[in-house]
Amino acid sequence: MKLSIQIVNFRSRRYLRKCLFSISENLPAGIEAEVLVMNNDEGALASAEELKGELDLQIIELQKNVGFGRAHNRGFEKSRGEYVLFLNPDTRILPGALKEMIDVFAYDEKIGIAGPLLVDSAGKIQPECFGAHRTPLSTAGKKIFARRKQPQHVRGDIFETDWISGGAMLVRRDIFEKTGGFDENFFMYFEDVDLCLRAKKLGAKIAINPKARIFHESGQSFESEREKKRHYYASQNYYLRKHFGRTAAGLVKLLRLPYYVKNVYFK
Repeated sequence: MKLSIQIVNFRSRRYLRKCLFSISENLPAGIEAEVLVMNNDEGALASAEELKGELDLQIIELQKNVGFGRAHNRGFEKSRGEYVLFLNPDTRILPGALKEMIDVFAYDEKIGIAGPLLVDSAGKIQPECFGAHRTPLSTAGKKIFARRKQPQHVRGDIFETDWISGGAMLVRRDIFEKTGGFDENFFMYFEDVDLCLRAKKLGAKIAINPKARIFHESGQSFESEREKKRHYYASQNYYLRKHFGRTAAGLVKLLRLPYYVKNVYFK
């Protein structure tokens, strides 16, 4: 089986080598893997020979920051894997994680996207590695209106969810093709939530295998928290307009205004 692993680099060179090494050290036996690194930095990355070690590595120079989804779409055009793992450069694959993720697809033919649990250096699960359907109500008042439901177990501890973080997302090639790939109107954030929603509308299931663990530094490509929040809110606005209409998106934007001003202008 062929596995494609795609990584978008932007201001993350200091993490990339460790990420690639972790892939090389933890490839399951019998899996043929290729790694594609899309470089969104203006300066070229180090040569492939310096970075790849034992990996089948291809570096795609994009000359500028074209955004997360667009960069991955460019990489997908050159990939050849039956399954494609979208992976952040500030992650490190932990032992057994890739096999546990790949095995998920054998349990239910309707599973189109699988994910691990993202953990920090203390082994604590990061809350935004998967979640329930994002709606105007859950967005406006996450603590009050977030939909709570019992997980639907596929097999053993493996359970369904509504979306998986693009920081570590394994997708069947045919499902990604049927969705049309990441929506490039998202520059960063919510493109993973949007992709999963569109995949579910096609009848695909989204599943998490908690036995698969991937270490994640989290948000290391931003120069400031203000920049991060600005991208987040812009993508949130577009996601709500796209799936729920301008009226709902406008209402959430109005309710969110104090937090926007605080986080973007005074953070």
